[in-house]
Amino acid sequence: MESSVLDKNQFDGQVAVVTGAAQGIGFAIAERLHKAGATVWILDIDEAAAKDAAGRLGERAHGHGTDVTDEASVLAARDAVLSGSGRVDVLANNAGVYPAETIQEITVESWRRVFDINTLSVFLTCRAFMDPMIEAGYGRMVSIVTCDAYVPKLSMPHYAASKAALLSVIRTFAEELAPKGIMVNGVSPGAVATERAKSQGWLAKAIPKIPVGYAAEPSDIAETVAYLASPANRFITGETVLATGGSVMQ
Repeated sequence: MESSVLDKNQFDGQVAVVTGAAQGIGFAIAERLHKAGATVWILDIDEAAAKDAAGRLGERAHGHGTDVTDEASVLAARDAVLSGSGRVDVLANNAGVYPAETIQEITVESWRRVFDINTLSVFLTCRAFMDPMIEAGYGRMVSIVTCDAYVPKLSMPHYAASKAALLSVIRTFAEELAPKGIMVNGVSPGAVATERAKSQGWLAKAIPKIPVGYAAEPSDIAETVAYLASPANRFITGETVLATGGSVMQ
């Protein structure tokens, strides 16, 4: 019999913040937590898309336009969450970019943009939301990394490097916040059948290299995030779970 955190409604009464959640994996995470009882705040740089995504979830969902690379914007989002919901229990960092550029093609501006969105944003959001979690003595932070953080990525070296740096950011926050009841972890997906991935046409080439024989659905990644973000996770922190169907093993 299939079992999940959803069966236990373990997010009843909790407030979750999900960045970059207007579509794809981020929306799947928001939907997963919402179905299990959480009030969900969708933060996205596209405010209209964030509000539309919240509307698709229905009650207990809010959309907020946020530039996660800008500290003032992140702090304003935190204040909006606390003003509107009074607390925050879960932070899921999903916002990210992965432009296909070779070493020769990457500009300094592109390198900085990728690191700002993929790495700096997680530092800013974790730092902003940790204070209310510390005050409550409870919190869960989960960031989406990638299997490319562990292997060379010649077509996207800045993406792989930014996510490899994120592994250290996760461990740093985990060590500092563990004594305060806050668990900080990551999830590193492999090939995921998002609409964007389908449109780019690389999934068919990736699937034969995956031992389980198929790509993940966004809901598969959301399920892993849901466990790490739930009260059921009492002893895992500072870890990044590889969810790759066996294509990358550590």
